[in-house]
Amino acid sequence: MKNIQQFDVAIIGGASAGLAAALILGRSIRQTVVFDTGEPRNKPAAHAHNVFTRDGVSPLEILAIGREQLKAYPTVTIAQERVVIAAKVDEGFRLETAGGGTYIVRKLILATGVKDVLPEIAGVQALWGNKVIHCPYCHGFEVRNTPVALIGNDDIAFHQVGLIYNLNKDLTIFTNGKSAFSGEQQAKLQKQHIRVIETPVTAIADEGDGIRIILADGTDHRRQAAYVRPVRMQFHNELAVQLGCELEEAGSIKVDEFQQTTVPGVFAAGDVAHPMMHQVMAAAAAGTKAGAMCNGQMAGEDFEK
Repeated sequence: MKNIQQFDVAIIGGASAGLAAALILGRSIRQTVVFDTGEPRNKPAAHAHNVFTRDGVSPLEILAIGREQLKAYPTVTIAQERVVIAAKVDEGFRLETAGGGTYIVRKLILATGVKDVLPEIAGVQALWGNKVIHCPYCHGFEVRNTPVALIGNDDIAFHQVGLIYNLNKDLTIFTNGKSAFSGEQQAKLQKQHIRVIETPVTAIADEGDGIRIILADGTDHRRQAAYVRPVRMQFHNELAVQLGCELEEAGSIKVDEFQQTTVPGVFAAGDVAHPMMHQVMAAAAAGTKAGAMCNGQMAGEDFEK
C-alpha cells in the first residue's frame, strides 16, 4: 500500500515567501512540509538588496540562513521534491510529487514564484542579474554615475527612464528596431539629452568591467550595464489552476489582503501572488502573513471542535 504522509500545512516553494511562512508555522508547532526545488528566481544575482539586515548578501546565502534557522523547529520538514498534482479532498488537499510521494494536508500555501522570459538577444541570459539588470531598486546603486543603457520601447520603459536617470545621467535608450514613445515622451527625452537609438540590438557582450551592445548595422556601444525588461513573466500557477484558484489578468494568483486565494484553505505568497511588486522583503512579508493566516484558521477550527 502506498505510504501517505500527513501534515497540517504544505508550502510549495522554498524561497523567501515559503521559508518565511514555514518560520511562523514552526513557531506555532504546526506540522509543516516545505517543497523546494532549489531554483529561486534571483539565483543568478550575486547580491540581494533592500533586504533588512542582509543588504548585499547573496540570495542563496539568505535562503541558506533561513533553512538553518528552521532547524530549531522540529515540526518543519524540507522536502527536495516537485509537486506535480494538487487536488481538493475531504481531509483537505492531496499532493502528488514527481518522485511518487503522496501527501495529505489541511492547508496549502503556494509560493511557487515566477520565471523571467528574456528577450532573444545573444548574451542576455549569460549576463542576467549581473551586467544585464532589470530593476533600479535592486541593482541601480551599484552602477550609479556610470554610462548605462536601457533596452525598451514602450510606456513601461519610459516610466523606468526617470528612475534610472535619477542614478545615471549618461543614459542611452536602445529601442531594438521599434519605438512606441509618443511625441511628448520623445520631447522629454531630448530635453534631458537622452539619446535614442532605434537600430536593432543583436547581442550584448561582456567586456572587462562593462559591456558592449552590438547592433545590427555592425556598430557597438560600450556601457557599464544594460537595463532589460523580461518579455514576460511566467507565473508558476499550474497547481493553482488545478485547484481552481482564480488568476489575475497577468497570470498571478488572485489573493485577498490576507493572502487567501479564491479557494478556501489555499493561500499564495511571493512573486506568484503579485503581478508587479517583486522584492525579497515583500515576498517574505507576504509569506509571514500567509503562514499566520493558515495557523489562525486551523486554531479557530480546532477550538470549535
